[in-house]
Amino acid sequence: MRVKIFKTFSGVEYSWLAFVSSALSILGTVLDRGATNIVLPNISEEFSSDLPTVQWASIVYLLMLATFLLPMGRLSDVIGKKKVIVAGLMIFTAGGILSAISPTFFVLLGGRVMQGIGGAMIQGTSFSIAVGAFGTDQKGRAVGLVLIFVALGNIAGPAVGGLVASVAGWRSVFIFTSVVTAISGLMAAIVLREDENTHIVSDNFDWFGTLMCVLGLGFMLSGIAIASRSEWPPYISFIFIFASLLLMTAFVWWSLRITNPVLDVKLFARPLFTLSIASNLLCFIGMGAALFLLPFYLKYVQGFGPGEIGSVFVPAAACMAIASPLSGRMSDRLGNRYFTVGGLILSTLGLLIMSSLNESSARWLPYLAVVPATVGMGVFYGPNNSATLSQSDERNHGSVIGFINLVRNSGNLISIAVSVTIVATIMGSLGYTADLSSVTYDSDPGLISSFISGIRTSFLILAGLTLTGAVMSFFDDSGKKVGLSALPMR
Repeated sequence: MRVKIFKTFSGVEYSWLAFVSSALSILGTVLDRGATNIVLPNISEEFSSDLPTVQWASIVYLLMLATFLLPMGRLSDVIGKKKVIVAGLMIFTAGGILSAISPTFFVLLGGRVMQGIGGAMIQGTSFSIAVGAFGTDQKGRAVGLVLIFVALGNIAGPAVGGLVASVAGWRSVFIFTSVVTAISGLMAAIVLREDENTHIVSDNFDWFGTLMCVLGLGFMLSGIAIASRSEWPPYISFIFIFASLLLMTAFVWWSLRITNPVLDVKLFARPLFTLSIASNLLCFIGMGAALFLLPFYLKYVQGFGPGEIGSVFVPAAACMAIASPLSGRMSDRLGNRYFTVGGLILSTLGLLIMSSLNESSARWLPYLAVVPATVGMGVFYGPNNSATLSQSDERNHGSVIGFINLVRNSGNLISIAVSVTIVATIMGSLGYTADLSSVTYDSDPGLISSFISGIRTSFLILAGLTLTGAVMSFFDDSGKKVGLSALPMR
């Protein structure tokens, strides 16, 4: 039966089936993240946990996701992409089921750890499968099309989470997303072919480099996450970050000595690779906090309800779903510079509009701010990925795409930590509790004013970082190959 499917769906047909399989896989993980954020208050009530504690249900997921993206991308280069993505979908599904039936908050955290590891296996590999489905000459197009599913997940995640939880409780949200990833896993197992040529199958997997990478990233991201939380002593964060620097130094030293490391660090000697990665990081440091802080403003300053808050992001996500594939396809024809620079300038504009928000701002202004910020990110991402991949050999695409996704998720995590620290510091300097959880409906006007001062400063700093990324992207004019998008898919 399997042979029949492969004989029937060959060439262009198989390319589309492989693409849809990879896109649905990443859709499940995006749905889960958006839906989980919606039910965090319900989880807090169920387990009698305060806000700083229950947020670790999201933080541990992001930590595991970012930490394991790079080694899982390399593993897909070694043993094949199909094996990694199918295993990742099964692990993600099992973690969702464990979260759904968890009797305690700590068991739920265990489920989220499993989902983070499974998500790392899915995300980097799914992008790599999509690029392979379309052919390396159409990298921008492939990434842009996958971003349609990412945008759809961002739109549907909060809506699905709210609807399912209201009908059947918060545990049913994890069951729902587990069903989605289980179906994706079954489709991947049936549709995807085994890699015809696993490029380095005879080489030993770099276990020592993987250990150094996982520990180094884990310590670094944990230290950054802890730094933004007032209940942890500052020296703990410094210890974690110092340990991560030692481990990452060992990782680089080791990677330079062996033939097939987890990541070819020599790529950083290529200016375009380094600038593309740096601008990618700055993009997500700029945008991650915007999407985290803005709901606080909408809820406690503008008085928006949950439905209204969601409505602010839906038009932006829809516009992103349209802009991403267009920019990806056009960048294959015209080069990357127009789209990477233009996208980040759009995002900077959106952040500058957010920095103007205050107590008397019109209710339509947040809508106006989010659209250019989000669309700019969508316009930027596909061409930026294409520029990065153009600097690596195809045999290393799995590890490089894993690293790109690592940068994106790390940028989101760093962004939240940095922005919370900025807001808390400004609130504290004005004599108010340096904690976002102190901002509520009943807060006095002075506290609200200090909070607004904090988020406006944060948005201005983030806009400066995003604009710096645009300047870095100006030096990229790779991929200017007229007519490549018109070539048939492989």
